[in-house]
Amino acid sequence: MRKKRFSNFFYDYVQPLISNKKSLAGSIILLFFILMATIGPMIVPLNMNSDFANRYQRPSLQHPFGTDYFGVDIFQQIVHGSRSVISLTLLASLFAVIIGTVVGVARGYLEGISGKLLDAIITVFLVIPSFPALLILAAIFADTKLNTVEVALIVAIWLWAPLAKQVAAQVLTVKSREFVEASRMLNMGLGYILFSDIAKLLIPYIFVNFVTQLKSAMEFSIGLMFLGLAKFDPTHWGVMLNYALYQAGALYTPKGFHYPFFVILNIVLLIYGGILLAQGIEEVFNPKLRGHE
Repeated sequence: MRKKRFSNFFYDYVQPLISNKKSLAGSIILLFFILMATIGPMIVPLNMNSDFANRYQRPSLQHPFGTDYFGVDIFQQIVHGSRSVISLTLLASLFAVIIGTVVGVARGYLEGISGKLLDAIITVFLVIPSFPALLILAAIFADTKLNTVEVALIVAIWLWAPLAKQVAAQVLTVKSREFVEASRMLNMGLGYILFSDIAKLLIPYIFVNFVTQLKSAMEFSIGLMFLGLAKFDPTHWGVMLNYALYQAGALYTPKGFHYPFFVILNIVLLIYGGILLAQGIEEVFNPKLRGHE
């Protein structure tokens, strides 16, 4: 029975994703960065001691990405910084999906005052400009030593609303089905109906949105670090980019061009991998997109 379920899961979900070029390329890129974040720090040692004699060394075998203004190896910082970037991005996306799913399922099923109240809350978070609001919220907590989970929650607060709106619309089309009506007649309880009958049908849709959220979570987390509005981490790519552009003056000397270049290159590759995977998943599981291939 388990083998049959695994086989069905593989042919229904895994094989189509592997066959899609975008999802396959995106998966490879993201897997590379996940391995960098998990295994990389154990393989590549980090030495943050300043060595001004080797300032702005060009890429070489000894320093694959060269050195920064302080003579510190950029490749080592990229590898060790990937852990905080990936963990913050994944947690923020996960929290946003959980909040958006719970609120969206409740909004789609509930009627009357409760439904209208939830709809108003979703609308408020939809119309507020997310990044400026995130900056204000981060500035409020600037003097507080927030850990990764707390920063991820702050980012997620401004990411969940679009998903909640979409999930609510999906639930409206599902809640009138026969099995939901049967659960109501059997008095199965609101929690059972919402999360056992309805939410499980939305799992592929929710997964697509989780992957889509990665891009926004990545941009927000790097933006907060770049502006210095989150807990200081010298190896975080946002902090490194801030140093390269404003502290070290890397743009004003030809010797330092490689410093911001390799930081931006890794940021772009990571975001691009998330975009490719999200587009590939949408093409696989969205019949309308699949029909236009």
